[in-house]
Formats: sequence, structure tokens, C-alpha cells
Amino acid sequence: MDTNERLIRAVQHATRKLASNGKFNELMKDVLAICVDAVGASGGTIYLHDPATCRLRFQHVLPEDVADRLPVPDIPDDYGMAGQAFQLRKTICKSFPDRPRDEWNDFERKTGVPISTMLASPLLMDDETPIGVVQLLNKLDGEFTEADCSVLDTVGAVSTMAYMNFRLSEESSRASTLLGMGKVSHDIGNLAASLYANLSFSDMAMHGLKEHVDASTQDEAVKMYVETLDPMFGDLKDSVDRIVGYSRLISDMSAGRELRPDMKVAPLAETIQTSAAYLETEGRANRVALRYDIQQDAPPTLHDELYIFRIVQNLVGNAIKAVKETIPEDWRTLIDEEDETSYFGEVVVRYYFDGKDHIIEVQDSGPGMTEDVAERILRGNARSQWDKGSGSGWGTKIVMELAATHNGLVTIDSEVGRGTTFRLAIPNSTQRAEVAATH
Repeated sequence: MDTNERLIRAVQHATRKLASNGKFNELMKDVLAICVDAVGASGGTIYLHDPATCRLRFQHVLPEDVADRLPVPDIPDDYGMAGQAFQLRKTICKSFPDRPRDEWNDFERKTGVPISTMLASPLLMDDETPIGVVQLLNKLDGEFTEADCSVLDTVGAVSTMAYMNFRLSEESSRASTLLGMGKVSHDIGNLAASLYANLSFSDMAMHGLKEHVDASTQDEAVKMYVETLDPMFGDLKDSVDRIVGYSRLISDMSAGRELRPDMKVAPLAETIQTSAAYLETEGRANRVALRYDIQQDAPPTLHDELYIFRIVQNLVGNAIKAVKETIPEDWRTLIDEEDETSYFGEVVVRYYFDGKDHIIEVQDSGPGMTEDVAERILRGNARSQWDKGSGSGWGTKIVMELAATHNGLVTIDSEVGRGTTFRLAIPNSTQRAEVAATH
């Protein structure tokens, strides 16, 4: 098959395959497989560029069983042949003489794959910055040629276009979601505000009734009912007030308006525990236990109660989804649905003051995540990775934005197979000027 035929075949294959792929992870895997097949390589790796850290982030490798043996998955964007191809924005190929095993490089020793030929090609379109690099190894029939470079340049451009279209489609979907959320939040806020006004009037009536009962009756049962209803009105007003505040918050964020936290010096412990407690029912329904480790005597600090409430709820909700992902379907069939004491995993909500910062941690026993996924979450460009609890990634973005208004630092400790801990550190403060309210 001559170069033109191979090129046409590879482009047709890439266009057809990549145009039908709707999942980012599968898209990257397909790009690598198409490149390997197009030039007849025995395997390779694909990286995406991270401008923030100037690194090439590992995405996939073929054969897949080599993944656990790679010495360094992520590399600087100027390291080795992959870095050279990225920096020069052109495809590079090299051949290497046979060498005894004691002269193998670190990659060869750890993977057990000796390198005879190598080709590295940037993923880019004309006059654009590369989005990543494909690095291929060991052509099956001889050495990589200029024809292979030409084929890969074209396939790389098609693949880059597919990647960029995927990202544009994803961003368009998110923008539409935000617009819809903003409109719905506005309507919910108006309805809740009307309900709040009615509750305020009812609260006045309740106080009048309480005074009348205290002065005119000795019926202990009537007094007991009044005393029971009185705090319930207060709790209901607080809940409606949170709905009003949160709807306005989402409306502001979806419209790109600057956040306006209502900062007050107060303890955090009760807000954190109350927020998580709202999700106990969801936890029980999904066989996930909620545990608490709350320092009740931590000093008060400047914060917006609604913002902290929302941060904790989002983190706990995501943690429940993560644990749910690990529950086998056959385990569910073995338990009594009416037994509310059988849990498969747990989420721990922890709060303490370390002398400098107020630390909020949400720890789950879920599947964990890779360092790359954690970093993408912290950069605000990762969507939910759970099949059983998919989402837009908007909840984590809210956490990051609300934390920023408190000068808070969000970090993630995670290991695949061992769960995840989201940690928020808020500097202790009693002066409003120390906290930046930014968007």
C-alpha cells in the first residue's frame, strides 16, 4: 500500500471513529490506536499538554499492560523525543542500534521492551499550539520513514480537530446548563422569598399565640404543643432562607457576576455538621454511613454561613456518589432493603482548628482517583467520573469558587483503590479586610 492510500485510509478511519466518540477517555484511547495502526507501530503512548505546569500528562499506552511498568508517566514538555516534538511542532523519528540488556535505558529495563525505532508527533493543527504528543515505538516492518511522518501529521491534525470539537461541545453543553440553572434558580428564589414572607407572618402569629397561652391557660398539653411548634417555625425559616440565598448564589455564578459573601464572625462546627446531616438520608439510601469528627470548641472565624454550608454539602454529596460507585450490584441483592444498619462504605466529615487554619475534610472509602484526575478537578475542568452518579462537574466548581471568597485552599489526597479526602483550609480571621470576595 503506497503512502497516498495509507493516508486516505488512516484519515477515513480517524474521521469515522473520532466523530462518533462522545467520551473523552475513549477519545484519547482511539487517537492512540489509530496512530499506532496508521504507521504500523507495535505500541506507543499519548500525552496531553498541561500549560499550567508545562508538563505532558500521560493518557494511555499500548499495549495496555505496560501502564503499570512505566517509570515516569508524566514528563516535562521539553523532555526527550516527546518534548522535542512538542517544542519544535514537528514529527521526529529515530532508529537505535541493538544493545545488550545491561545498556538498556530506564524505560526499557522497567517495561521489558527494547526500543529499535521511535517516532514522536505533536497533536496540532496549522499555526496552533500542540494539545499533546503521540509517541510510537518499534515499527513492525523496518524503520519509520518520512511517509510515516506525513501520515501521522495528517492523522494528528484530524485527531486534534476531534479533540477540540469535543471540548467545544462540552463547553457549549455546560454553558447551556448554566443558563438553565440561572433561570431555574431565579424562579426558585422568587417562590422561596414569597414563602419566607408568609413564614415571617406565621412566626409573628405563633409568638402571639404563645404569649396568650402562657397567660390564659393551665393546660400543659396545649403549652407542650406550642413549645414544640415554636422552634419548628425557626428551623423552617432557616431552611427557606438558605434556599433563597443559594438560588441567588447560583443565579450570580451562572451569570458571571461577582460573588457577594455575607461575612460574619461565628463558629463553624454547627454549620458543618448540620450541612452534612441533611444528606444522611441519601447516605442511608445508598448504603453509605456518615461519620463525624467535629471539634466543637474551635474558635469562631469570619465566614459566610451559606457558603460553608454549600461547600460541605457539595463535598459530602460527591463523596456519597464515589462510595456508591464501589458497591457491587450482587451485594445489594444479599441485604434486606428494610435493614438500615447495613453499610458498604462510609464518608467521614472532619473539622478542626490547627492553630492557624480551620480545616474541613470530607473523606470517603470510594475508588479513589489518579493524581492527574485530582489535578484536573482542582483546575476546575474535570467532570464527574462516576458511571452511577454522573454530573457536570459544576458542584466542584462551586466549591472552588466559594472557597476562594474565604482565601481558602482546596487540596485532594487520593489513591486509586483507597478512597479520597477533599480538604479545605480557611485562614483564621476576625477582620473582614483580610478576606477577598472575588469571582
